[in-house]
Amino acid sequence: MSMTAVAAARTPYYVLRDGDHPIGPKVVRLDSEIQCIPIYGFSDKGSYDKFLRNSELLLKPYPLVKGNLQNQVNAPGTGLRLVVLNAAEPHETCLHAATMAAVLEAQVNKTTHVTTAHRLLFDHEANAYRVEEASV
Repeated sequence: MSMTAVAAARTPYYVLRDGDHPIGPKVVRLDSEIQCIPIYGFSDKGSYDKFLRNSELLLKPYPLVKGNLQNQVNAPGTGLRLVVLNAAEPHETCLHAATMAAVLEAQVNKTTHVTTAHRLLFDHEANAYRVEEASV
């Protein structure tokens, strides 16, 4: 597996929802004080369609709206809120993510790309992802 970080990815505008809640990968808790809250984000229909073909879940696409991102960014607590960028399937070995604040800024400024800040690596023992800062 390549450990090369992705410097930028297309700005996401969609999430997949299971009922009323956006879905995200299961992550290993960072430490006792910080919780990581990731959601899957997709830049276009082709990206989320690919994920849906590789998933057994019955999910629906929904716009990733600025108001929801703003609420998450302003939510109390010390959690790390991430948007996983254009995942191809639910159990990829390595995922790249941006902070929700960076995605919100990219959407507000109408930039085509967002900088990735984190990498999620699948840990088979934990059956979840470990989160680490991406190095460029």
